[in-house]
Amino acid sequence: MTRKQVLASLKRCARKLRRTPMMAEIKRMTKITDYFIHKHFANLAHALREAGVEPRGVGHRLDTVTLLEDWAHLTRTLGRPPSFMEYRRVGQFGANSFINRCGAWSRVGERFRAVIRESKRESEWADVLAIVASWEGQTTAEGRRKMENRRPGERQMHDEPQPRRKIRLDRPIYGPPAKLAGLRNEPTNEAGVMYVFGRVADKLGFEVERIQSAFPDCEALREVAAGKWQRVKIEFEHASRNFVDHGHAMDGCDIIVCWVHNWPECPEEMEVIELRRVVRGM
Repeated sequence: MTRKQVLASLKRCARKLRRTPMMAEIKRMTKITDYFIHKHFANLAHALREAGVEPRGVGHRLDTVTLLEDWAHLTRTLGRPPSFMEYRRVGQFGANSFINRCGAWSRVGERFRAVIRESKRESEWADVLAIVASWEGQTTAEGRRKMENRRPGERQMHDEPQPRRKIRLDRPIYGPPAKLAGLRNEPTNEAGVMYVFGRVADKLGFEVERIQSAFPDCEALREVAAGKWQRVKIEFEHASRNFVDHGHAMDGCDIIVCWVHNWPECPEEMEVIELRRVVRGM
């Protein structure tokens, strides 16, 4: 599909539903897939905005963990918490959703830390938690006054004001440096996950037979024992939790191949391959 066709289909979908459509509804009602979204746009929210559909409201509800993780990814990229307007410009979801769920923009980091600790995922987000801790209190006037009243010996380097890094809206955002030959940066979308899988499929014991835009994304043969192979159905996701958000059927897929496995409630019968760990192990 061309960029123009994607935008036209999004408009028709929104008109039929009379609200902002979710990705699962878009896939069901149109020929649009994740591939076409990421081919022409940074993410679904940007595609909806360009189509004249506000990516907020009843049709764009999501769980708090996914919302906070998107904020955390931007925090990781910037090296500091984003301002409200920065997130509103480049974030995947509506910035007001954070205020509704956290009470204030200045409390997003606090809520993120509580959710991550509750789910025992500190190691996965250690760098972002460190940023949250170092910037704690700097987003409120009271916090700044407390920092200014500290004795000189109490000030740490991370307490010093950090230079504001402008996000340029006309340029793409990349993931952190990767450790895989032929890939400079870690993938930030499903297309990147497909590329990484293609690079390491043979090392994981797969022989790819088919890649398609429909669910599931891939069919492959897998060596299950010496000289014995079986066909498996694979769905690519940047984050494993997206499998649920996209409305996929559990019985239509054998394996989720993702970059980040962030779905702790994933049923045991569903195998998940987290490529981030595979690449780092290599």
